[in-house]
Amino acid sequence: MERRNSLAAGRFLIALLLCLTLVHPLHAQDAAGGYTVAPGDTLGAIAARLGVPLDALIAANAIEDPNRIRVGQVLIIPNADGSLPVAALAATTATGVVRAAAGDTLATVAARYRLDPALVAELNGAPDTRRLFPGQPVTVPADVTPPATVSLGAIAALETPTEIIQGRTGRVYVTSSRPLNLIGRWNGQPLTFIPLSDDGLHHFAFIPVDALLEPGVYPLEIGYITTRGVEIARAWPVTVSAGPYDYQEIVVSQDKADVLTPDVVVAERERVVGIWSQISPELQWRDAFQRPISVDYPTTSPFGTRRTYSVADIGNFHAGQDFGAPEGTLIFAPAPGIVVLAEPLAVRGNAVIIDHGRGVFSGYWHMSEMKVTPGMQVAAGDVLGLVGNTGLSTGAHLHWELRINGVAVDPMQFLDEAPFEDKTKE
Repeated sequence: MERRNSLAAGRFLIALLLCLTLVHPLHAQDAAGGYTVAPGDTLGAIAARLGVPLDALIAANAIEDPNRIRVGQVLIIPNADGSLPVAALAATTATGVVRAAAGDTLATVAARYRLDPALVAELNGAPDTRRLFPGQPVTVPADVTPPATVSLGAIAALETPTEIIQGRTGRVYVTSSRPLNLIGRWNGQPLTFIPLSDDGLHHFAFIPVDALLEPGVYPLEIGYITTRGVEIARAWPVTVSAGPYDYQEIVVSQDKADVLTPDVVVAERERVVGIWSQISPELQWRDAFQRPISVDYPTTSPFGTRRTYSVADIGNFHAGQDFGAPEGTLIFAPAPGIVVLAEPLAVRGNAVIIDHGRGVFSGYWHMSEMKVTPGMQVAAGDVLGLVGNTGLSTGAHLHWELRINGVAVDPMQFLDEAPFEDKTKE
């Protein structure tokens, strides 16, 4: 009997303690990482009670005056070492998106980008064991940095950029264990791989970014076709960042405007696009560009400037670099190549286009006189023509344009950079 009474009393005491805990949670930490301020609380007392650094508690909650907190305020409680708990960290993390590969889980994505699996799981609202389908978007911190080199089957090393600015050109480098039929896609367009060695084990490809491509994260897909005809590929995220471009309105004189009918503009566009859409077998351009005009003549309109024209549908950004110079000033080839066009055009005036090989072309517009003819081989420094004011031009100048795989990119980048790095010695 006494034993039965003791058990009953014990159960009552436990129930009472549970009720008190539920009814008076004022000094208990809330669900993971949070705490609700109670009457009489101070930040110092909360930090001491929960065993966390006071300065970390203040920083985690962006508190300007540590002496002023309000009852009912929910605080983020850092870990004992001052770091934020995963849930709180996820809630305050700027995010981006990467794409899953075949066989990925959230944990393998986290490992690839050297991230905490718990954080990736929290950001995606799923366990880190969750299996993903190829190409599935995965939320990750915006400043994620993938490994510089990765491998994929017979691809022993692959080096990709993490960021490219609008209008500039990135590169991807591939080293393989045997010669491969490489494939690559960027923004829906195929990449052109260029050999770096005679053994067929080292290649690179330009990644041209359109100056109007919306900033964001885009997949760069790289792979190869196996001997059995099966495609093996994987996508890596590349962030496109906004370029530093201004706006400009171009007012064209009426005598020039009268000849620029829509039919003329479209026909000329098709003519030049047909030329720079070709891919010749060898890259002739090996060193950084030489300047196509003397340093005495400054830039008057940089590449990428957003433009409107008083006449004709010419384009909505400046696809080249303009240098103001007197009529008759010499224009030079910046790199070796073959002249594939030298003729008068309505919009571009007296125009010359050089094929530097493997889908790379440079253009020179508005000349007063052309000094080359189609089929000529030119070297860096050879004279191409003279500055003029022909075509759709408001004054004597050189318009210098660079096209890679048909995309207009900033030619000034390559005054400072060679087209590629020699990865065969690494």
